[in-house]
Amino acid sequence: MAKMDISNAVDAVSSMRALRIAMTNDLDDVENSIYDLAQSGLAESASGMEELKVYCVARAALYSGLASINEVMGWINLMAEKDPEGNSAEILKSLPTVPIPSIN
Repeated sequence: MAKMDISNAVDAVSSMRALRIAMTNDLDDVENSIYDLAQSGLAESASGMEELKVYCVARAALYSGLASINEVMGWINLMAEKDPEGNSAEILKSLPTVPIPSIN
């Protein structure tokens, strides 16, 4: 696989961070909606249960998306160009790493 140009890596990191912020905000909204629904007592009604199911599916999807973002960030870290000494750009140092199993 080819290494990723550092400017492309920086763009990808910026995009993933923006997406993570948006999804985290959405997750907070969903969590608050679940809490509000549970506190209102409507969760025990049929319509409340249906609404709760929708929130739970949305919450699971958001958690899955956030986990995928972390995997993409790790891949960016793995594939981004390094300097001649093997050091990563400063913006990449805080990214998750991807474990690389031995082929042997």
